[in-house]
Formats: sequence, C-alpha cells, structure tokens
Amino acid sequence: MPGLKLTSSLAAIAAALLAIAAACGGGGGESSPTGSASATVGATTPTPITTVTPEAIDGVEVVPLQVGEEAEIPENVALIIETGCWQCDGPTTGLYRLYRDSSGQLRTDALFTIEALGIPLHRGNHEEAWANESYITGLALNGDASEIIAGVCTRGYCGGLGWATPDAQTTLFRSLDGGVTWEQYGIVDGGYYVVAITNDGVLWSRQQSEIDQPAPPGFEFFPSGDPLEPPSAAIEAWPTSLPDGELVWPTSDGRLLRSDGSEILALDKGGHVGSVVAQAGGERFAIASWTERTSSQYRLDIFARNGRPMNAFSLSDFAFLGGWLDGTHLVGNVVVPQRLLPTPEPGRYVMDFPPAIFDLEAGVAHPLAGPFQQPPLFGRNYVRAVLRGPFARVVDTGSCLNVRAEPSMAADVLACAADSVLLRDTAQTREVDGATWARVVTPAGVEGWASTQYLER
Repeated sequence: MPGLKLTSSLAAIAAALLAIAAACGGGGGESSPTGSASATVGATTPTPITTVTPEAIDGVEVVPLQVGEEAEIPENVALIIETGCWQCDGPTTGLYRLYRDSSGQLRTDALFTIEALGIPLHRGNHEEAWANESYITGLALNGDASEIIAGVCTRGYCGGLGWATPDAQTTLFRSLDGGVTWEQYGIVDGGYYVVAITNDGVLWSRQQSEIDQPAPPGFEFFPSGDPLEPPSAAIEAWPTSLPDGELVWPTSDGRLLRSDGSEILALDKGGHVGSVVAQAGGERFAIASWTERTSSQYRLDIFARNGRPMNAFSLSDFAFLGGWLDGTHLVGNVVVPQRLLPTPEPGRYVMDFPPAIFDLEAGVAHPLAGPFQQPPLFGRNYVRAVLRGPFARVVDTGSCLNVRAEPSMAADVLACAADSVLLRDTAQTREVDGATWARVVTPAGVEGWASTQYLER
C-alpha cells in the first residue's frame, strides 16, 4: 500500500461506544506536535491471532487474521480518535485528530474536549464523582467527518451508569469543518446520548429517568423531535449510519437490516454485530462480529453490496472498525498479544487494543501502537473516521482563510476556513498578480482557490 511504512519492530463494544461511549482517562489540551513512534514490535514475521480451523463460506475461505509488524501512520491520512478510560464505563473524554504534518512529524490536535471548549462545569447530585460535572454524552460523525455532533450533559445527570435525574439537560455542539470550530446547536431537557447523523437529522437516544422508568429509552431525531421505532428484530440494537446517511440495524441473530426491516446481509454463523463500516457509495461492508455458542469466536467479514461474502477472517478477540483507508485496507482497533507490543515504562501498562491497519489482501493487521502508548491518546483510542489527503493546513490567519471562486483577491468568497482546518490539496496552483494560489476543497466539499501564504502544504 503506498505510504505504508513498516518498522521492525463488540453488541457490548458497540453499545459501549455509542451508548456509554463512555472517562476516566485524560483529554484536553492544545494541539501539539508529536514525534514519530520509535517503539518497536518484537515479532519479525506475522503471528496468528487465532487458531480456529479454516472453513469456507460460499466459496470464500475463512482464514486466520495475522498480526504483523507495527506500521506508521501513512502520509496523506488523518485519523479521528475518540478517547476515554480503558475498560471502564466512564464517558468519552475527547476527540482528537492524528496525522503527519508538512515536515512528516505526527501531529495530535484536540478537536473536542470539555476543557478546550470552555464548557461551564456544573454540580450534580449523582453518587459517581465524575457524573457531578459536565461530560460528553456521545459523538456522531458523518461519512467524511466534515460534520460532527457532540452531546454534553450540562445539567443534572444524563445517564450512563444509572437513571438520568429529572433535572438533566443535554446541549448539542456542532462542527462543519472537521472538528476545528464548534457552535452550540441546541439545548434540550433530559438525558440524551448522540447516536448518528442521518438524512433526517441527528439521531439520539433518550435515557431513562427514575420518574419515567420502566419505559425503555427511545430514539428521537433532533431537531424535529420525531420518534424512530427500530425494526422489530433489532428492538434492543443501536444503529449505525452509512456514508449516505442511511441507518442500518444489527440483530441478535447476525443480520443487518434497514430501518424498514428489509435485510441487507446476514452473517453465516449468526452472532453479534459489533461494528460496521461501509465504503463511500456502499459498495462494500466490513463487519466485526462474534458468537457465543460453545465458545466465543470472533470474525471480520467483508461483503459486497448484494450481501455476497468477499473476505472472511477469524480472530481470537475483539476488533472494532473505524473506516476504510482504501479498497484493500481498513483502519480500526484490534486486540494484540502483549508480547508483540512495546515494553512499557516502569509503572505503566501497555494498551493491547491499539488502532491497526487491516490489510485485507495479505490477511494481516499491523498495529499502530507507538503513538497510542502515550498521552493524550493512551487509554481508549477508538478510530472513528479515516480522512484521505493530501492536506493543506490553514495557518497564521488569526481568523480564517478565504476560499475564492477564482485565484484572485477580487473573486467571490465561497467559504472561509479557520486556522488548523485541513483542506484537501488538489495539487493545482496558479501564479496571479505575484501571489501563488492553490486549488483546495474544504471539509464541507466546497472547491475553490486559497492563497498559499496561509497554507502549510
């Protein structure tokens, strides 16, 4: 895969990510450059992470997924990472962006944290200490992460580890430039957890309170307030939004349904769907799942749009999928044997569920362990989106950079991109009146011309 350099070196996961997604760990802080990972991995040849006997499904052999050498973050790729404490029920603590800057160094930018946005803290009355302050109640990203919605509990206790309090209040924040700038999007009484961005608005789940239980939590669209009834076979499921805004629902018997109840595909073994990512256009689906029969068996399956299996891998433990890197590579998280990870510093443990690049042709998962063994990405570090460049970072404007219809100061302004926004660089430039202009595309898809004086390319 071009740009991939090797050194020597889930319904539970899905519910935790969406419902509790939930903060013990650290987050927040200014954007800061981070040096390239120097840790090495002990294995020099791929190591199987399962010993399940191979089988075939519709002519597609189920092969063991291997763990290979550690990989570096490829050039022209940005990963959006959700942070929080690991193996805990605390809420999400932040959203970060990790990529290589123009000098080739890894850069970690804080996109959304309670501290960075200066959201006022409040005092609640819940027995959990962390629940007595504002906390994130879910994050939703559209297909290219150009739009991001964050929910924050800004009054009372909004649920997660117990009933929501009657005085709970949830505030929505919205970004339309990939998470760099945010605006308040709405305030609603009650405890709500953000689930997805859809064609009908933001989908969120109202949490039970002591006064309305035992009614189950319900799905509603914001801002309309219209309720959404899940398909009958997925009544206890949390949906996933596809790149085109359509919702899909996993069932307890291993199927994936549309909101009208029609079937998209079915896993051969049934079981639990942990995470789903679809390529733009929905041509292929990748599904991480597991079964609980005589023993747990974990799988990663690739399906064509018509439901035909294309690849099938067996795993020894959980995998979480974050997005497609290209036609043959995924990025997500996978359990990696401790012996294959960097030796921890004294007094610290190693995260054995790091982000990884899944090479579908080779059947190998390459862990991206190095950058995720140190703050602020140490702990829970789920990959939530994968962005493709090349990028041009907006710098030194003090406000925002005009993206114009033509390479001229007199041309109409189509958009204004704030400092730190990553524009997609088309590699086209023009010299006009002594200035150099680059043709760029904003996160929202607006294409135009911007002065290279304020671009880090």
